[in-house]
Amino acid sequence: MEELLKLGAAELARCIRSRQISPVDVVEAHIQRIEQVNPPINAVIVPLFEQARQEAQEAADWLDDGHHDLPPLFGVPVTIKDSFAVVGAPHVSGSWYRRDVIATEEAEAVHRLRAAGAILLGKTNVPDLCWLGETTNPVYGRTRNPWNLRHMVGGSSGGEGAIIAAGGSPLGLGSDLAGSLRIPAAACGITSLKPTGGRVPLDGHIPQTPAAIARWNTAGPMARRIEDLALALEVLSDTPVQDYRQIDLHGRRVTVYIRNPLYPVAGEVADTVSMAAGALRTIGMEVVDSPKPPMIKAGFQFAAGLYTSGAVAYYRQALGGEQPFRFTEELQANLQRRGHISPEVLFFHAYTGMMGSLLSMMGYGRLENIEQTREQFLKVMQPGGVLLCPILLSPPPRHGWTWKLPFSTPYTIMFNVLEFPAVSVPLRWSSKNLPLVVQVVAAPGEDEVALAVAAELERVFGGWRMAEDVGSSGA
Repeated sequence: MEELLKLGAAELARCIRSRQISPVDVVEAHIQRIEQVNPPINAVIVPLFEQARQEAQEAADWLDDGHHDLPPLFGVPVTIKDSFAVVGAPHVSGSWYRRDVIATEEAEAVHRLRAAGAILLGKTNVPDLCWLGETTNPVYGRTRNPWNLRHMVGGSSGGEGAIIAAGGSPLGLGSDLAGSLRIPAAACGITSLKPTGGRVPLDGHIPQTPAAIARWNTAGPMARRIEDLALALEVLSDTPVQDYRQIDLHGRRVTVYIRNPLYPVAGEVADTVSMAAGALRTIGMEVVDSPKPPMIKAGFQFAAGLYTSGAVAYYRQALGGEQPFRFTEELQANLQRRGHISPEVLFFHAYTGMMGSLLSMMGYGRLENIEQTREQFLKVMQPGGVLLCPILLSPPPRHGWTWKLPFSTPYTIMFNVLEFPAVSVPLRWSSKNLPLVVQVVAAPGEDEVALAVAAELERVFGGWRMAEDVGSSGA
């Protein structure tokens, strides 16, 4: 059954629908893989295996009864980020104060996946209330990268990234406020789609965000293949989805952005983006590297907007169990190994508050000015065009990346504040066998254009491959 672990969700759905494979075999193969790889990486923290086996048998019986009108994800196993509510399952979202919470209602995105025939394998790890670019929390601990256990998986959808990379799940549901789909995709070498702001509902997700910036945070799929993302978008989207395979890319502009003067990228990352640009040029796209969009300005607006919108204050209260935590007291508790908030999250919160306050005083916190920045980006990209850029500034770093965050901010936050869709696609692996992933960004509402461009890159470079020898490197 090992070959089933290398098929994407869309291909699995086709094979199940045509009776080439049984949903029982598909689900069992993925459960066995999770049981094999999860001890070293700690990605799936709430297994739902018995329920999944029962649903897979029911799906097989349905096929045996001769039914042919099947929903798009019929029999396909999926995993769910723990920030989403799944009825009857723990809904901790990495918070010590939510460690005993059991969901009584279902998140809308989860409901849509179930209605499309998907079978839930389990829930995956996140940092404290998803408030970090690494995945560790005081309830379930740290998630490790299947390519090398000493390296981070990113966050906050890090459990999803790790288990998909390791072959334990063909499709996952994550969320993204500041890169939480794309950073794990880049760290683990998988695909992801951060949809246009507001296109996929976030009901039933913990945490929520203040109304003024609610569209910055969005649910989205993570997967093995680009076609899997497109299939998931059809299921999850509030608006009709265009067939990305029918989009003509010839003559469309690709604006390449590699070198940010504040945050320089490593040579292997820059080379990977350049290789992607070259591949897109060969299929007739217009590849340019100037004029450049105001990336730094958009990043500053994001950081300041978190502060002025009340999001930083909201997280301080939520992290403290609905009582604003005291930084010095929690820091002291961590030093005594009795803290209720991860030290990395404490640092990130303090850094975010400091930068947000400073940038707000400099005038970047006026949310009404974001539209002007959006128009500047769109003018550079031109109608129907895309932006091609890195996600991480280097190959996936070791655990502890949070402490270096002020000097290695990823190329993600600007597309949340602008509400642009962004697709992550793995291109190759580094000299140390760590994934190198690029990001394709499109205009709002043009998620399918980003998918079409990413699909071309996947075709040329091969895309996702499974981390097979999990635990053999970096233990």
